[in-house]
Amino acid sequence: MVKQGTIIKINFNPQSGHEQAGFRPAVVISNEVFNEKTKLSIVCPITNTNNHFPLHIPLDSRTKTTGVILCEHIKALDLNSRKYQKIEDLPKDILNKVIDIVYAEIEQI
Repeated sequence: MVKQGTIIKINFNPQSGHEQAGFRPAVVISNEVFNEKTKLSIVCPITNTNNHFPLHIPLDSRTKTTGVILCEHIKALDLNSRKYQKIEDLPKDILNKVIDIVYAEIEQI
């Protein structure tokens, strides 16, 4: 089971419209209790296309994964039915920025 802050590589297909697609890295933002109880994990995809959008959090030299975390592309995935690979753990301060942005987005709804 993955934990909050784990960077995984997973296939986002099938996708629709403007959703991210393909085999790419993502960071798990849901906590272990949520993951266990729902059998789902909430993730944000990571891309190497940096357009300096305010909801994108850049990774830094502390991770071997490169790119930006797309905080507006929140997706719940059943990791038991998809193949994924654990890559590394996201530094806590970056994870906190992502969670802050996601919660701010939800509060606006």
